[in-house]
Amino acid sequence: MTLLAALAATTERIGLIATASTTYTEPFNLARTFASLDHLSSGRIGWNIVTSSAADAAANFGREEMPHERRYRRADEYLDVVTRLWDSWADAARILNKETGIALAPGRANAIDYLGQEFQVRGPLNVPRSPQGHPVLVQAGSSPDGRAFAARWAEVVFTAAQTLADAQGFYSDLKARVAVLGRDPNW
Repeated sequence: MTLLAALAATTERIGLIATASTTYTEPFNLARTFASLDHLSSGRIGWNIVTSSAADAAANFGREEMPHERRYRRADEYLDVVTRLWDSWADAARILNKETGIALAPGRANAIDYLGQEFQVRGPLNVPRSPQGHPVLVQAGSSPDGRAFAARWAEVVFTAAQTLADAQGFYSDLKARVAVLGRDPNW
């Protein structure tokens, strides 16, 4: 994240994507960090969403390794929280009127009052809506859970296929999953 802030200050025309885990970070902190980076970069930030699984990594956070299915269930809820936090500020919520001393339009930044299985987050985010509204959401995952997650949330998906037929199958499967969820499969 620190490197992306430095790169944002020294570049103008490239998108910057950071990898961050939904397993070992909290939604509020991540939402604030990526919104801040999006402001610093004038809207050029993306988030490569991962669901970390290594036992050694878990031990660094005082946790046990999380089973695959639970990691994706947590990630799904995580994205629900993060996107609500990014959307907790309406467009043009900041008015910064020096004469009246009013910085925020009434009712334009609202609590999300999220209560789920994994997270409880009041909100709103303490960073104004970013230039993009939210960073570009990037995901890689070829398992059925990974594909379902990508179909719901991702704007960029990457995978490693060993053959052209495998790549075409992945592409077709993901497009079908996206369509079933009511998203445009031609994004």
